[in-house]
Amino acid sequence: VADSFYHLHFCRTAHYCELHLIYLENSASQDGASVKGYLGLALLELLLCMVLLAALLAISLPNFEKQLASVSGEVTLRKLAKAIQLGKSSAIADATTVTLCRSADALTCGGSWQEGIIIFTDYNSDRVINNDDRLVRHITFPNSAGHIKFRAFQNKQYLQLTRLGSTRYQNGNFTYCPNFGDRSLARQLIINRPARRIAI
Repeated sequence: VADSFYHLHFCRTAHYCELHLIYLENSASQDGASVKGYLGLALLELLLCMVLLAALLAISLPNFEKQLASVSGEVTLRKLAKAIQLGKSSAIADATTVTLCRSADALTCGGSWQEGIIIFTDYNSDRVINNDDRLVRHITFPNSAGHIKFRAFQNKQYLQLTRLGSTRYQNGNFTYCPNFGDRSLARQLIINRPARRIAI
């Protein structure tokens, strides 16, 4: 009887363990499937977010470039306007001619306007810093996203201001154009003989 009891107890215990193991295996399989399903869903959501982000960037980037070019043009021409006013006040204060020209090396006239400009007293009006001439200011456009052109009477690529503060018959304009060529974003600074800014 004792042997039968232990044999029956062992069988029940073994059967329980077998059922318990089957339950654990099924639970693990279901949990693994859930984890795989969750990872698949997360990956799909990530891909959708990346597609939406790429679409938004494609839409907003051209507008951002236009806004940047517009601001760059405004800042550049305002710096030019201030440079002309500085040249005018220096000419009056020193009672001599002041030259404003493009300069690539901050010492001599030459190069392109967007590389920088120099303003200096020019006692003999030869457009060279020599003798008693004095460099008033060197101005650069480090954040400019375009190029600058100067058109004036006699097609001179410099601006000279007399001791009275007026130009030497050089009515003209500075034109700023963005590098990517959108003419709608071009800006212009018009200068008349009294060296007054007319419009930007």
